[in-house]
Amino acid sequence: MKQFIAKLEDKETVHSVFIARDKNVQTGKNGRPYLSMLLADTSGAIDARIWDNVDKISKEFENGDFVQVKGAIQVYQNRKQLIVHNILKAEPGSYDISELVKSAARPSEEMYDELISIVKEIKNEHIRTLVLKVLQEPDIKAKILICPAAKTIHHAYVGGLLEHILSICGMMKFVAGHYPVLDRDLLVFGAIFHDLGKIWELEVQGGIRYTDEGRLVGHLVLSSELIEKEASQILGFPAELKNVLKHIVLSHHGRLEYGSPKRPKLLEAFVVAAIDDFDSKMNTLENYMRDEKRSGASWSRYNPSFDRYFYLDRLPEEAEE
Repeated sequence: MKQFIAKLEDKETVHSVFIARDKNVQTGKNGRPYLSMLLADTSGAIDARIWDNVDKISKEFENGDFVQVKGAIQVYQNRKQLIVHNILKAEPGSYDISELVKSAARPSEEMYDELISIVKEIKNEHIRTLVLKVLQEPDIKAKILICPAAKTIHHAYVGGLLEHILSICGMMKFVAGHYPVLDRDLLVFGAIFHDLGKIWELEVQGGIRYTDEGRLVGHLVLSSELIEKEASQILGFPAELKNVLKHIVLSHHGRLEYGSPKRPKLLEAFVVAAIDDFDSKMNTLENYMRDEKRSGASWSRYNPSFDRYFYLDRLPEEAEE
């Protein structure tokens, strides 16, 4: 029977499946290596430590894998943590994915219908035709309904990509109204297409993981190739517009060192990169702070990604499901 993280108690023996995150080999005060990670399920996340056979065990699984864990709960500095005695990749059929990977707050079909309504508001006929053509392809629709937006960091759950896209679309409408110089159609296009290649880059089987195509090519190039393929099949699609759309996708990580082959060279490309980064960080931080608040503490632990502690008492309570 599944043991949920939120219900684990001090000194409880644990034998259950979780999803592994933030795996990191560190050095203890005694100079010996230990493995630090987060184990998660739909109820929350918990710090986990492995003290023995670290080199061997760290090679047994990757971040995002579903793992079968044996261990025990202990309280350290007023927080529960899981001391792991044994950990292996979970065998297919030994878990229920719905107990491990969260789903977006809204049904995917509902979000998809809202997205199609937004696309139909695009005034530029070429962009509107392209986006509708792509989103309504059966294989693409099936993938986007379940695809996460990332492996472990932001919107890393079923339907996360759609949630991320819709969130950015909402901000794009506001930004376009606030800055009349911006082309609203290009902003909405960027919101939808910037991460669309992730439907081929990520899969949710045995854990959220990268596909071979994702590792070898990546979602920026996959999205750009999709634009080239589909726009070329639309009669009279302007070559200059096609290049602009590809540029928005290829530059949306903002910097060369962040994986973009091009830096943003259009106002709209700059905005897409900035708002994508903002929305990703908001989702990451909210989920982190909610997990931390479940411990009852007023302050979070030090977060190395954001290089700070976070005050938790002002965070609103989660809405009842």
